[in-house]
Amino acid sequence: MMKKYTDRLFLKRYNKLSKNTTRDKKFVNYYQANSILLLFESNYTEKNPKTKEIIQSLIADGKKVTAIGYIEKRKITSAMYPEYRITFPGDYSYFKKPSKELIGFMNQNEYDLLIDLSKEKHIQLEYLALYSNAKFKAGIRKSEFSIYDFELDLNSFLEEKEANINDLEYSFLFNQILFYLKSIQTND
Repeated sequence: MMKKYTDRLFLKRYNKLSKNTTRDKKFVNYYQANSILLLFESNYTEKNPKTKEIIQSLIADGKKVTAIGYIEKRKITSAMYPEYRITFPGDYSYFKKPSKELIGFMNQNEYDLLIDLSKEKHIQLEYLALYSNAKFKAGIRKSEFSIYDFELDLNSFLEEKEANINDLEYSFLFNQILFYLKSIQTND
């Protein structure tokens, strides 16, 4: 019951934001992106070694990276840094909308590219993707809302392999998104 209400409230905010705001939406391939906002699901220990490897590879490619993770815990133990932060339910309202402070933290910079690496639907991360000021947003299709400009749909792949999304390696998801962002060329 609560999930349905939260989803309806998200849909209402999604529609309102879509109608009342004009986003500087533009296709940005991987090579054109200078700044990246990375959204991810944190592991329980909050160490996130695979995410940190991905961040390091992006930085090695000359990208400025801000990473925001989400974990379903009462309290977090990791420190907050200007470019890396783990969030928890306390950073969100009862209806899972991010606090003004969190939205402010996220939107201190403009981003060329948003990459959402979360495997499962977390409305908290969907809100962050929705409210981010990224020119181009990419992620895995998890819901009926079209938050991303580029959505990777893995349903047929998963059916063929007789697997579910949690069976896939974290780096596989990142590499799939990166493959398409590197492959697509435009004439803009």
